[in-house]
Amino acid sequence: MPCPASRVTLVRTEIMKIELTDHVRVSPDAMLQVVDGESVILDLESEQYFGLDEVGTRIWQLIGEHGLLRDVHAAMLEEYEVQAQALEQDLLELVSALAEQGLVAVDGAAAESDVCSDVL
Repeated sequence: MPCPASRVTLVRTEIMKIELTDHVRVSPDAMLQVVDGESVILDLESEQYFGLDEVGTRIWQLIGEHGLLRDVHAAMLEEYEVQAQALEQDLLELVSALAEQGLVAVDGAAAESDVCSDVL
C-alpha cells in the first residue's frame, strides 16, 4: 500500500521507535550549562538554546555516563520515587524530543526508522 501524499514528489515518513534497549549519545554540538540544578543546552550547529528542568538535567547527565537507556532508567529509579512505567514513558518521550532536535543520537536495532517512501 503506498504512503498517503498530497504532492507529486517523493514522500518520506520516518517514525523513530525508541526503547530502553537503545544506546544514546549526546551530540558533540550540544553544549550544556547547569544553573541551580536546571540546564541550558546550546546547539552549536543551529545556534538554538534549549532548557531542561532538574529531572531532565539529571537524565542528560546519566545519558552521558551510561548511554544505554536501560541503565539510565535503573539509575533514575534509585534516585527518585517514581513508578517504573511512568518513568519509562517520560524518559522515552524526552529522548525522542532531544533526538528530534539533534541534541542526541540514538543507536540500536530498536532505533531503526520505519520508512515509507513512494514516488507519485
